[in-house]
Amino acid sequence: MFTSGTPAWLRMFFMITTMVIAVPTGIKVFSWLATMWGGKIALNSAMLFAMGFVGEFVIGGISGVMVASVPFDIHVHDTYFIVAHLHYVLFGGSVFGIYAAIYHWFPKMTGRMMRFNSIRLWPISIWPRKAPRPICKPLLPLVVP
Repeated sequence: MFTSGTPAWLRMFFMITTMVIAVPTGIKVFSWLATMWGGKIALNSAMLFAMGFVGEFVIGGISGVMVASVPFDIHVHDTYFIVAHLHYVLFGGSVFGIYAAIYHWFPKMTGRMMRFNSIRLWPISIWPRKAPRPICKPLLPLVVP
Protein backbone atom coordinates (compact mmCIF):
# COMPACT_ATOMS: atom_id res chain seq x y z
CA MET A 1 0.00 0.00 0.00
CA PHE A 2 2.77 2.42 0.88
CA THR A 3 4.85 1.64 -2.21
CA SER A 4 2.28 2.80 -4.74
CA GLY A 5 3.88 6.21 -5.32
CA THR A 6 1.86 8.20 -2.80
CA PRO A 7 3.52 11.30 -1.32
CA ALA A 8 5.22 11.04 2.07
CA TRP A 9 2.61 13.13 3.91
CA LEU A 10 -0.15 10.86 2.63
CA ARG A 11 1.78 7.76 3.72
CA MET A 12 1.95 9.18 7.25
CA PHE A 13 -1.79 9.87 7.20
CA PHE A 14 -2.56 6.30 6.15
CA MET A 15 -0.10 4.88 8.68
CA ILE A 16 -1.71 6.82 11.53
CA THR A 17 -5.27 5.94 10.52
CA THR A 18 -4.36 2.26 10.11
CA MET A 19 -2.78 2.18 13.55
CA VAL A 20 -5.79 3.99 15.06
CA ILE A 21 -8.01 1.19 13.75
CA ALA A 22 -6.01 -1.26 15.88
CA VAL A 23 -7.16 0.34 19.15
CA PRO A 24 -10.92 -0.40 18.91
CA THR A 25 -10.16 -3.76 17.34
CA GLY A 26 -7.97 -4.65 20.32
CA ILE A 27 -10.75 -3.55 22.66
CA LYS A 28 -13.16 -5.84 20.78
CA VAL A 29 -10.80 -8.80 21.07
CA PHE A 30 -10.31 -8.24 24.79
CA SER A 31 -14.08 -7.97 25.30
CA TRP A 32 -14.55 -11.28 23.44
CA LEU A 33 -11.91 -12.93 25.62
CA ALA A 34 -13.38 -11.42 28.80
CA THR A 35 -16.83 -12.68 27.82
CA MET A 36 -15.45 -16.19 27.38
CA TRP A 37 -13.42 -15.89 30.60
CA GLY A 38 -16.40 -14.78 32.69
CA GLY A 39 -18.96 -17.09 31.12
CA LYS A 40 -19.58 -20.78 31.39
CA ILE A 41 -18.24 -22.14 28.12
CA ALA A 42 -19.88 -25.13 26.49
CA LEU A 43 -17.39 -26.51 24.01
CA ASN A 44 -19.91 -27.21 21.30
CA SER A 45 -19.12 -26.83 17.62
CA ALA A 46 -20.19 -23.19 17.36
CA MET A 47 -17.95 -22.20 20.28
CA LEU A 48 -14.98 -24.09 18.83
CA PHE A 49 -15.34 -22.20 15.56
CA ALA A 50 -15.78 -18.92 17.47
CA MET A 51 -12.60 -19.54 19.46
CA GLY A 52 -10.81 -20.40 16.22
CA PHE A 53 -12.07 -17.10 14.79
CA VAL A 54 -10.61 -15.15 17.71
CA GLY A 55 -7.25 -16.91 17.45
CA GLU A 56 -6.89 -16.43 13.70
CA PHE A 57 -8.07 -12.83 13.93
CA VAL A 58 -5.53 -12.03 16.67
CA ILE A 59 -2.65 -13.43 14.59
CA GLY A 60 -3.81 -11.40 11.60
CA GLY A 61 -4.23 -8.32 13.78
CA ILE A 62 -0.72 -8.53 15.21
CA SER A 63 0.71 -8.76 11.73
CA GLY A 64 -1.59 -5.89 10.70
CA VAL A 65 -0.07 -3.56 13.26
CA MET A 66 3.35 -4.42 11.89
CA VAL A 67 2.22 -3.85 8.30
CA ALA A 68 0.72 -0.47 9.29
CA SER A 69 4.22 0.91 9.83
CA VAL A 70 5.55 2.52 6.65
CA PRO A 71 9.20 1.38 6.91
CA PHE A 72 8.24 -2.22 7.65
CA ASP A 73 5.61 -2.30 4.91
CA ILE A 74 8.05 -1.00 2.32
CA HIS A 75 10.40 -3.90 3.08
CA VAL A 76 7.79 -6.65 3.13
CA HIS A 77 5.86 -5.39 0.12
CA ASP A 78 5.18 -8.17 -2.41
CA THR A 79 6.22 -10.92 0.02
CA TYR A 80 4.37 -13.83 1.51
CA PHE A 81 4.14 -11.92 4.79
CA ILE A 82 1.44 -9.73 3.24
CA VAL A 83 -0.28 -12.77 1.77
CA ALA A 84 -0.26 -14.49 5.15
CA HIS A 85 -1.63 -11.38 6.88
CA LEU A 86 -4.46 -11.15 4.35
CA HIS A 87 -5.33 -14.84 4.72
CA TYR A 88 -5.33 -14.72 8.52
CA VAL A 89 -7.58 -11.66 8.67
CA LEU A 90 -9.95 -12.54 5.84
CA PHE A 91 -10.08 -16.29 6.37
CA GLY A 92 -10.19 -16.07 10.15
CA GLY A 93 -12.65 -13.22 10.03
CA SER A 94 -15.01 -14.73 7.52
CA VAL A 95 -14.95 -18.52 7.30
CA PHE A 96 -14.62 -19.27 11.01
CA GLY A 97 -17.28 -16.69 11.84
CA ILE A 98 -19.64 -18.00 9.17
CA TYR A 99 -19.18 -21.59 10.33
CA ALA A 100 -19.78 -20.56 13.94
CA ALA A 101 -22.98 -18.79 12.93
CA ILE A 102 -24.20 -21.72 10.83
CA TYR A 103 -23.56 -24.24 13.59
CA HIS A 104 -25.25 -21.97 16.14
CA TRP A 105 -28.27 -20.78 14.16
CA PHE A 106 -29.08 -23.78 11.93
CA PRO A 107 -30.73 -25.80 14.73
CA LYS A 108 -32.66 -22.72 15.89
CA MET A 109 -33.97 -22.01 12.38
CA THR A 110 -34.75 -25.54 11.24
CA GLY A 111 -35.33 -27.47 14.46
CA ARG A 112 -32.75 -30.08 13.45
CA MET A 113 -29.31 -30.54 14.92
CA MET A 114 -26.25 -30.69 12.69
CA ARG A 115 -23.84 -33.56 13.12
CA PHE A 116 -20.40 -32.31 14.02
CA ASN A 117 -17.14 -34.11 14.40
CA SER A 118 -13.83 -32.44 15.00
CA ILE A 119 -12.48 -33.87 11.74
CA ARG A 120 -14.07 -30.87 10.01
CA LEU A 121 -12.53 -28.30 12.35
CA TRP A 122 -8.85 -29.23 12.28
CA PRO A 123 -8.17 -29.10 8.51
CA ILE A 124 -9.80 -25.68 8.41
CA SER A 125 -7.66 -24.38 11.26
CA ILE A 126 -4.44 -25.81 9.81
CA TRP A 127 -5.06 -24.66 6.22
CA PRO A 128 -4.00 -20.98 6.55
CA ARG A 129 -0.58 -22.03 7.77
CA LYS A 130 -0.07 -24.11 4.65
CA ALA A 131 -1.52 -21.64 2.12
CA PRO A 132 1.21 -19.03 1.56
CA ARG A 133 3.53 -21.17 -0.52
CA PRO A 134 4.49 -20.91 -4.15
CA ILE A 135 2.35 -23.26 -6.19
CA CYS A 136 4.93 -23.70 -8.92
CA LYS A 137 8.54 -22.71 -9.45
CA PRO A 138 8.92 -19.09 -10.53
CA LEU A 139 9.70 -18.56 -14.17
CA LEU A 140 13.11 -16.92 -14.00
CA PRO A 141 14.18 -16.85 -17.64
CA LEU A 142 11.37 -14.63 -18.88
CA VAL A 143 13.65 -12.62 -21.15
CA VAL A 144 15.71 -14.54 -23.64
CA PRO A 145 19.23 -13.00 -23.99
